Amino acid sequence: MPSVLQRRSYGSVKVFWLDREKLLSLIREGAERLMKEREEVEEIYLFGSVAEGRAVPGSDADLMIILQKSEKRFLDRPLDYLPYFEDLRVPIDIFCYTEEEATRVPLARKIREKGLLLSKRK
Repeated sequence: MPSVLQRRSYGSVKVFWLDREKLLSLIREGAERLMKEREEVEEIYLFGSVAEGRAVPGSDADLMIILQKSEKRFLDRPLDYLPYFEDLRVPIDIFCYTEEEATRVPLARKIREKGLLLSKRK
């Protein structure tokens, strides 16, 4: 699979940049697969530098996943969803909130307001 990190050489100078469109396409594919296969997932958002067009080589992708409910600890939840985004070839941070948590946690509310909605269950 081609990398989302692009490189061009100009003599002794090497220039690197992140192919945002390719990265967004891979993130959307992972989000679609996740929504199809995991019924507990209600919404998926992209936020941070990739969503805002400020990503550079070394940037990570930040995702928020809203769940119907979860009995798992907050820090353990992302482990179930990382495999859906393993093709990104960039670091990824996933924050998983239950629907109830997302209504009271300021960060989740802000992401819902300003983040890029990738998928939402109907």
